[in-house]
Amino acid sequence: MNIKYTLLVAAAIPLPLFAAIDITDDFSISGFGSTSIAKSNNTTPLFIHREITDDTCYDCDTIFGIQADYTITEALNASLQVVKRPQDKWSDPEIEWAYLSYEINDLTFNGGRLRLPLFLASEYYYVGQAYTWARPPQEVYDSILGFTFYDGFSLRWETSISDELTASVMPFYGFGRENKTKLGTFELIFETDYMAGLSAELTGFNYRIHSAYMHTKFEQNGAASEKMNIFTLGGEYSLDQWLFMAEVEHDKLQTNWYVSAGYSYDAFTPYITYGQSHDRRYSKSVTAGVRYDVTPQISLNAEWQGVYLPQDRYDQGKDGQFVIPPIALQEDKDVQAYTLMLNFVF
Repeated sequence: MNIKYTLLVAAAIPLPLFAAIDITDDFSISGFGSTSIAKSNNTTPLFIHREITDDTCYDCDTIFGIQADYTITEALNASLQVVKRPQDKWSDPEIEWAYLSYEINDLTFNGGRLRLPLFLASEYYYVGQAYTWARPPQEVYDSILGFTFYDGFSLRWETSISDELTASVMPFYGFGRENKTKLGTFELIFETDYMAGLSAELTGFNYRIHSAYMHTKFEQNGAASEKMNIFTLGGEYSLDQWLFMAEVEHDKLQTNWYVSAGYSYDAFTPYITYGQSHDRRYSKSVTAGVRYDVTPQISLNAEWQGVYLPQDRYDQGKDGQFVIPPIALQEDKDVQAYTLMLNFVF
């Protein structure tokens, strides 16, 4: 998904095309960003890569991305996206994608660095202007520890079933690479041998259904190799001013899901979300907020979120959606977080 094209917001109404900076007829630059003021009532850091605590944080959600698109021929295109993610320093952003795309009839071949196509918002995960919440529900979108891309290739087949219904199927394959993520003071290192999967999607006039499967083989911090199968299923449905969304992710270590509803009234969209994580990161959460669209390119979010860890899991030293177990700091098992978020695109 190119961010200068149509993005869905809470009312599921396409926004006008965003004006990218056209350097030439064939080359353009566009961008996006988010920043927030966030605070919780618990000293234990909350959410991987965000690490929100009871100290007011002005950079826990800071994101800035630049995307360059080049039309080489009518069928061949190149795209590059560089993002300063919440976990990155400004001096060390990440190349989130960099690929060549070749289209012929109903087939599109992509090769290079690509987004993992596991979830509804995978293609625009860092583009806060593209979704209702301040952050995508962490139960699902942090279920694979924030990994969002792979180095490999995909082949997408898309067809029109009717005037209002299209279907697509996309097998993908990723080569071995090293992925690192920080979990508090610990660094997790995943040596991936390969990843392979399939995503499928149905898109109608006012709904979208997305499903994906991924198989991977990896080593964690030098331990023995293990294999993982990940399954996801999600859908969104708009009815008048309402937008309903739900997604589930399942693998051998966990099952995570959320349901969400938003109602668009002029420039305001109040929304509520309920999510659960089971097994590895057992927790429950309730999120309530309101989004205000200042312009088609700028939006604001005011959001409250309560995250709850069951007493027995707390006593066992589990972390839930915390970065470290709250019992290690003799802190409460539950937390309430408050966020004011600014999103923009250009």
